[in-house]
Amino acid sequence: MKKMTKREKLLIYVLSCFLIGFFGIYFVVLPSFSSYQVVSDQAAEAQFTKESMEMAIDSIPATMQARDDATANLASLKTSFSQKLTNEGLDMLLTQLCLDYSLAPKVLAIESNELAGMETFVAYTADQQSSASVGTEKTTTDTVSTEDVTAAAKEVVNTINSGTTDTTTSTTSESSDSDTGASATETWTGVVNMELTGTQTNFYRLLDAVASRPDMIITAFTIEPEAVPTTEGTTATTTTVPQLNGGNITISMTFAVYMVEK
Repeated sequence: MKKMTKREKLLIYVLSCFLIGFFGIYFVVLPSFSSYQVVSDQAAEAQFTKESMEMAIDSIPATMQARDDATANLASLKTSFSQKLTNEGLDMLLTQLCLDYSLAPKVLAIESNELAGMETFVAYTADQQSSASVGTEKTTTDTVSTEDVTAAAKEVVNTINSGTTDTTTSTTSESSDSDTGASATETWTGVVNMELTGTQTNFYRLLDAVASRPDMIITAFTIEPEAVPTTEGTTATTTTVPQLNGGNITISMTFAVYMVEK
């Protein structure tokens, strides 16, 4: 067997050191570093959870106080609204309301009594103001007749409606977003159509009473002179416009009653 030279021994020694270092790094250092990273991440997550829990614990009194305030505020808001009523309850509520103001109910029809969206008012915009001013420039400052005023008013309304239609067409996405938000606000709503008889003064008193209540509104109404029976048994109506304290009138009204669960 040939004896290895000093140079070969040095090469074998260097190769052995390299293999020992490589396997040491691959099987010892790298797994240890990976384990260290996992433990470090777990420690950071645990620290974050600890801080979050401490903040939550510290905020418990304020959260409970806010909950109690919101509950009390909700209860106070509900006091001014009617409890959820059946059709018979709506009938009794509105009939008694009309009788309180000396108006005699003749017909009562409940159109709906279910969850429905809340009606909202649309803010008056400057575009409508400018459109209205353009429409009114066509009227004269001289003495005008009732027919001229009526025609000018119709022209203004048509101008406003056309301007609103153009604006709605150009902002379709915004309108759809706002409609989606509005439709999310729902409450129990009873829509009731009624026909009453009484004086115009009492009718105005009823309007003021309903306007002061947050749980109902009058969405539409019409008034006309009450039919007067003739000697032959037929009916006829007067041709004069109803005046205050000018006799009985017939009233057609639509109520919207808002109710809540209590």
